[in-house]
Amino acid sequence: MLEGGGFKRGELQKGSEPETFQHVDGDLACSVRDDEFQFQGLRHPVTARQLVEAKLLDMKTVEQLRRGLKTVEEVQKTLSKFLTKATAIAGLYLEATKEKMSFSSAAKKIVIDKMMALAFLEAQAATGFIIDPLSGQTYSVEDAILQGVIDPEFRIRLLEAEKAALGYPCSSKMLSVFQAMENRMLDRQRGKHMLEAQIASGGVIDPARGIRVPPEVALQQGLLNNAILQFLHEPSSNTRVFPNPNNKQALYYAELLRMCVFDVDCQCLLLPFGERNISNLNVAKTHRISVVDTKTGAELTTYEAFQRNLIDKSTYLELSGLQYQWKEATFFESYGHPSRVLRDAKTGLQLNIDEAVEQGTVDKASVRKYQEGLITLTELADFLLSRLVPKKDVHSPVAGYWLTSSGERISVLKASRRNLVDRITALRCLEAQVSTGGILDPLTGKRYRVAEALHRGLLDEGFAQQLRQCELVVAGISHPVTNKVMSVLEAVNANIISKDMGVRCLEFQYLTGGLMEPQAQTRLSIEEALQVGMIDVSIATKLKDQKSYIRNILCPQTKRKLTYKEALEKADFDFHTGLKLLEVSEPLMTGISSLYYAS
Repeated sequence: MLEGGGFKRGELQKGSEPETFQHVDGDLACSVRDDEFQFQGLRHPVTARQLVEAKLLDMKTVEQLRRGLKTVEEVQKTLSKFLTKATAIAGLYLEATKEKMSFSSAAKKIVIDKMMALAFLEAQAATGFIIDPLSGQTYSVEDAILQGVIDPEFRIRLLEAEKAALGYPCSSKMLSVFQAMENRMLDRQRGKHMLEAQIASGGVIDPARGIRVPPEVALQQGLLNNAILQFLHEPSSNTRVFPNPNNKQALYYAELLRMCVFDVDCQCLLLPFGERNISNLNVAKTHRISVVDTKTGAELTTYEAFQRNLIDKSTYLELSGLQYQWKEATFFESYGHPSRVLRDAKTGLQLNIDEAVEQGTVDKASVRKYQEGLITLTELADFLLSRLVPKKDVHSPVAGYWLTSSGERISVLKASRRNLVDRITALRCLEAQVSTGGILDPLTGKRYRVAEALHRGLLDEGFAQQLRQCELVVAGISHPVTNKVMSVLEAVNANIISKDMGVRCLEFQYLTGGLMEPQAQTRLSIEEALQVGMIDVSIATKLKDQKSYIRNILCPQTKRKLTYKEALEKADFDFHTGLKLLEVSEPLMTGISSLYYAS
């Protein structure tokens, strides 16, 4: 919430949503009796004292329990993510038929191979339970075999994986995954994969207490160390090994979870399987499909499902957090006026609250509800997104890139620095931006001159040097003697700019809606440009001959060389800015078929 005039420049709000646990001093646990309150843990009861020790329960809640202001059932529900909730991927959602299927059944019916099914079942066992997606019931490995939920042939492998949840016996203690790694009872690489799955699906499992704990608490309690946590998603330290059934590429478990849909019938996560790709992030849509009702066949966004009371608030916030992570900040424009902005840490999307109020997208009453804590930051952001009318700037050049894995929007410079595109491709895309009006910020949709873009971090000095001549083409070049503003043709004929540069700038303009007159800044057809002497027949012929276009843009997906026209055709309109963005995937490494064992 904003207080007394908002935040200072660039200051972000600390945490977009209230956490479900609070940090408390360990010695407070001594004031809670062992037999005072009991809750259900992953496999056995857990006491209030143990939850206080694990920093999942604070003393204020304990006092409310003592005074009868809260019941054990109510507190159990708020802590379900850490205690009893099935948080792993339960099965497949068959997109063609809108049905669900367990991994064991999918292997029997040869929908996926056995090693792939085993990898997902190992992940379930290592994160707490074997899950039956048809009923939502959770089981131990032995019980799942007895109930016919999994095939007995997987028994030995799954019992080994289950130790990640139950503990590794050592003397009189049960060791966690990390502790077993440190004691050389568990291969380090397998251990890292288990920890990555546990953290992605709710927290590191403390087998002694039979609960999940957040990573920061796990660090304090010796269930994890900083080095492992820091490099869990670094391919050189922890390779991707969880298979995507749709293309057999290996991903991190967190990446697979982001692709899942939540089934309201069984209250569990399913991985979409098929050609429709319903849960994929899409730069043209505000939200992806995140919730399905397999009884009715309905497919909804998280916000729609929450509005229709198909999911509760905590589930809504959890699922929404897989796509967006909103923060609030107050920014000051160059003229000093403060502006309240919601910014998503994952995609870079920015929503201006004050502009939304002025434009009537949201009323002041709704903003006041948010400020008073009656609705969350996520609800306000989702409301604003739901009211957005997707835009399309038909004259847009390629304004930047968006990452398939996270939906993040990034500038051409940032894509170049991350080695997602080569320097030549980046330069041509930036030349096209300058030639059509200025360097674009894909997060806001605003255009800037080269000097300002350099100042704002949208260019580096190397690019800026190469783009200044290009900028003259748009602004107009003054004749050194007459001071008359020259056309591109005149500038080329006077040897002020090279013919290649001149024609390239005109090609970018032609492909994005027409040639631009330097002074009037209006768009002209080739015929109109010929009539006013802006170009000659030779240049006109060259512009019309698409076979002569040079392939100097590297496709970030296929790594094939494209012409700029082909790049524009591959690009998608961003629903927020209306600008064209090219999709880019971070390099994916192929992984092993099974999660913890070589096949």
